[in-house]
Amino acid sequence: MDDPRAKFGSNLRALRKARALTQEALAARAGLDRSYIGGVERGERNPTLTAMAHLADALNTPLSSLFAGIADGPRSGRPLDSRVETVERAGGLTLRFGYDQHDAEYTLDGARQAEYDDVLATLRRGLASSGSNADAVADAFIRATATWPDANPSDLWTFLVNRIYCDYSNHPAANARLNLEQSWKRTSGWALERVVVRHYSEFLNQHGITLKVGDKTEKERLLGTIDDARVVPDKADILVAYGAGQAQKLLGVVHVKASIAERRTDDVPMSQALVQAGYLSVFWTMDSKSFPSPTPINRGELGTADGEISDKRRDFEDHGHFSACFSYNANTVPTSDENAAARIRVCDFRDPNDRFVEFLVDAYRERRRR
Repeated sequence: MDDPRAKFGSNLRALRKARALTQEALAARAGLDRSYIGGVERGERNPTLTAMAHLADALNTPLSSLFAGIADGPRSGRPLDSRVETVERAGGLTLRFGYDQHDAEYTLDGARQAEYDDVLATLRRGLASSGSNADAVADAFIRATATWPDANPSDLWTFLVNRIYCDYSNHPAANARLNLEQSWKRTSGWALERVVVRHYSEFLNQHGITLKVGDKTEKERLLGTIDDARVVPDKADILVAYGAGQAQKLLGVVHVKASIAERRTDDVPMSQALVQAGYLSVFWTMDSKSFPSPTPINRGELGTADGEISDKRRDFEDHGHFSACFSYNANTVPTSDENAAARIRVCDFRDPNDRFVEFLVDAYRERRRR
């Protein structure tokens, strides 16, 4: 097998020549020295992750293309199964990534490489900045939904943003030793909360409703009036409130989860207490669930309305453990039974004036009529 540095250098040289660039021109674009690029191409220099990212940006190519044919990753001993590769075809853009033991593919219909590169650059800039990783993920996802409004939002979350976040080549060198799968589990939850607030706040504010990821003091103030040990302020992902300042009052809580299983059991007792006390307790989810295969499908966990009914679906429709469920997976089947204890509704990010907003506004109007 070729020496990784030599293969990297060969890939760099081939990509540079394919774009009709001299070493001097590439050096100017990447902000590097020409002799340094010459050393990399000859396999004599070991570039840092930062230098690799600059080279990829200068060549307008995914960083993963510089590692084509290399068995080891940017750092010695790390497998490259975290990399995401892309292939543009007539019908769209195919993403390739390792999924358990499979070399998996997911095709984003109608997408183009330049659009993908723009979303990727959004994530990279965020991860390289002094801001939080959660903000970087939220920015990239919001960019993706705006770029491909007709795509399944849960697919963009599961097969795009998740995968490019867990690709080491998209992180600064300081993150080189992070366990990105674990980092994703922590980061993604906070990112989804930011996505909900950013997408809906402006529209809901027009109706007198505020969404907020409150701090501990704010959560304790708004939830502390509920005399029930099952209500734990720290477990409230997003507060739904109305009014202003210290006079602001609680309308309810939104439980934000990437998947149905994630913390669902922990949230049920608090949700039941909120509902019994007359407050909203909304479950908001990507309903993200797929199984390893060469062509994974993000079917979700809610099951079907007419076929086998999952226990997770019964939590809403039969038991009413939550006020409602809003799924952003186009494969989720919405509730058809008007008499269900709580309904499952399916939304997307094309327009914030959707079923989620309608539900909150109706609840607010009902509260004001009391």
